[in-house]
Amino acid sequence: MMVVMGMLDLFQLMFQLDFHIVGMAENLGIEGVDGILLDLGVSSPQLDEAERGFSYMADAPLDMRMNSEDSLTAHEVVNTWPREELRRILYEYGEERYAPQIAAAICRKREVKPIETTLELVDIIRSTMPPAALREKQHPAKRSFQAIRIAVNDELGSVEKVMRDAVDCLNPGGRLTIITFHSLEDRIVKTGMADAAKGCTCPPNFPVCVCGNKPKVKLVTRKPIVSGEEELERNPRARSAKLRICEKL
Repeated sequence: MMVVMGMLDLFQLMFQLDFHIVGMAENLGIEGVDGILLDLGVSSPQLDEAERGFSYMADAPLDMRMNSEDSLTAHEVVNTWPREELRRILYEYGEERYAPQIAAAICRKREVKPIETTLELVDIIRSTMPPAALREKQHPAKRSFQAIRIAVNDELGSVEKVMRDAVDCLNPGGRLTIITFHSLEDRIVKTGMADAAKGCTCPPNFPVCVCGNKPKVKLVTRKPIVSGEEELERNPRARSAKLRICEKL
């Protein structure tokens, strides 16, 4: 059976169900599916809409919410979260080596007045970096914006949950395909697929399995598929994309 929905209706349904795949399938009357493709992270249209606050290239209010009905915004994170928590998310979610300096600078600036816009934040980030870092090919604010966006949307927690739900929704022989765009997401997907393919969680020194867990999937890709040069010429944003696939047993 094929179910066709308008894009707006689909987005509304996803927001209502908080992106829960099981809830979406039940709402559509679908018991199982033969394939799921998850393209994680922020989308190109969201980046291109400056007013959403995702881009460090255009001035906009600090928002970064993927679901505009959520309450937490980048403005709240930047202006109210403790310095140590800012340092933590910048380092863990953005892998930003200047996380302590950036967190300290944000706290100093917000004591004078609230940080309101994306380019205000970009200027603060730039001010903490040595000249050599500013000359790097990657934009100096890229890692920090990624970290704040992940925190605002709880992206890593969502990835872990959606993987579990997706496997449960698949029919035998159905495939789960996931595209990630940074190492934190890819690590979760890689580990999640490997655990689902392993099944048994008993310690290695146990002579026999006592947990009773069976493999749910088999890995189709041992290593991620990445973009070739031809694709990168057409779509430079695919440079960091990694694709992994598993199949339901």
